[in-house]
Amino acid sequence: MDGTEYGGMTIDMKKRVMVCFLTGLLGMSLLLGGCTSKSEKKALEYKELGIKQMQEAKYDDAVSSFQKALDQSLGRIRAQELDVCYYKALAQYKSGDTKAAIKTYDGLVDYDAKNWEVYYLRGSVLLADGQLDACLKDYEKAVSLHDSDAELYGHISENLQNAGETEKAQNYLEQGLKLKPSSAADYENLGKLYVIKGDSENAVKMLTQAADKGADSAYLTLGKLYTSDGKTEDAKAAFQKYMEKHPKDADALEQLASIAADAGDYEDAATYYKDAMDAASGDQVKTLQKSLVAVYEKNGDFASALEEAKDYVADYPEDEDMQKEYEFLQTRVLTGLENTGDDAAQQADTTTDTTTEGNGQ
Repeated sequence: MDGTEYGGMTIDMKKRVMVCFLTGLLGMSLLLGGCTSKSEKKALEYKELGIKQMQEAKYDDAVSSFQKALDQSLGRIRAQELDVCYYKALAQYKSGDTKAAIKTYDGLVDYDAKNWEVYYLRGSVLLADGQLDACLKDYEKAVSLHDSDAELYGHISENLQNAGETEKAQNYLEQGLKLKPSSAADYENLGKLYVIKGDSENAVKMLTQAADKGADSAYLTLGKLYTSDGKTEDAKAAFQKYMEKHPKDADALEQLASIAADAGDYEDAATYYKDAMDAASGDQVKTLQKSLVAVYEKNGDFASALEEAKDYVADYPEDEDMQKEYEFLQTRVLTGLENTGDDAAQQADTTTDTTTEGNGQ
């Protein structure tokens, strides 16, 4: 999993070794010694299973798997257990169990009170739980420990803006914009702040400097900015520049697919969406597949839309809207085939058999 989102925040799991409260383990004696080789292997298996379940948006199952991984530790707290516990907290949040996630982060703060990320993460979950005052205290603490990071100000501002706290969001945004950039990352993060502010001119200047200094991801942000400003050709150029070094990036492929779809280039859009699905994971796959169904329909390719919708409802049976769309497509395809002669009728029979199998009939 490359990244995960908390509110408006994206964090790179691979770069973080989070210190986390080992829920359910602190009652054990920390004098039990190390894990055996067998238990370490089992813990790793449960961790990998939990990550896979998160990628499939099976968050409750992931929480269970991560806890089983922690159960193998016999109370020993090492980097592996801390990392697993971070994943568990994230799974709790993504499952909608904000109370459990907050409890996990409460312990995390007790374990490492100098970690600014812990306060930011807990603050974001508190905000989602409707505890604004507690959230603001955590955000203030996070900034006091890490006041030179424009990205942190941006994430906080976006989260508060999304929660309807416009004035507070603006205050954090203005604080971030006062920072002086030096590195490529600094220019990129300030560019993002100008995007949030709606100042496209300064955003482009900062992001362009960031790209010139070697921040490839600045091209991705530039592409999104150009897209929102209706500058389609500039957007395509920025995304393609980014993909010169990152050809399998799901986000860039999705953006190019959207641009192609808006332009009516549905075949190109379908190709981009399929490539993006191959590169994506988690909830993004679900969104991409749904978009692919829509693109096939717009292109009049109802048979492909039906096949994709069939796979979608098999993976996400809880999506009632797509279930209805799938049923419509079955009728649309079969009706169309009946009017095209014997060969089409034979194909209709095949389609009927396939969809029947897919529905378990």
